[in-house]
Amino acid sequence: MISAGFATAPYFLDAFGMALSAQFNQEGIANRVVVHYPYGDWTRHRGRQLSEIISDLWRNAHGKPSIYGGESLISYLTANLSARQQVLLIGHSAGGVASIQAAEMVIQQGYSLLGVIQIGSPKCAIPPNLRNQVLYLKAANQLNQAKDPVPRLGTWGGWSKTRLGLRRWNRVKHAPNHRQTLPLIGGHADYFRDHNPYIWQDTTNLQTTMKAIWTWLKRSEKDDEHD
Repeated sequence: MISAGFATAPYFLDAFGMALSAQFNQEGIANRVVVHYPYGDWTRHRGRQLSEIISDLWRNAHGKPSIYGGESLISYLTANLSARQQVLLIGHSAGGVASIQAAEMVIQQGYSLLGVIQIGSPKCAIPPNLRNQVLYLKAANQLNQAKDPVPRLGTWGGWSKTRLGLRRWNRVKHAPNHRQTLPLIGGHADYFRDHNPYIWQDTTNLQTTMKAIWTWLKRSEKDDEHD
């Protein structure tokens, strides 16, 4: 399931969804890709969306379950998923926060979680049992090296004890184990562009994003085989 973020245009993620489904089909894997708008699309009141996203970030930081984006995702999944199906959660921007919150509930309800992929998402605390199942992607514009500003929001930090028993702030205490910066053209809204001028070294942004996702999924599959 692909989750959109704040005030996203309808159909914005459809090309990405089709590319993802085509990749699974090429590997002979039956799939169903759904694009979900946990906070609504750009036709919904933006102030309400922003309030809900802030609430979800606050609740995540304080170890509380989502009552907005994550809840919206889990409600859809439980209504449309059988227990035999694996779930892959992919979230762009604030959709990545909702995906993390939904992932906990997916596991609690006995579904099989293939993984969670956050793309250009605000930082949010990843539960210890999920840290190896999460891939975090952010972009660096290759024309000017400007970085996607949205991943600067939020925090992975927390207090840790040193060997001497002192407390220090650890900025990656709650970070996912797998993090990657993608060489793209453009910024926050451009991870899924598949045309000029969003091409770097003969590769479109969408191809770069898809390659990172698929490489990680295949590696995770091999790791599971070795467990």
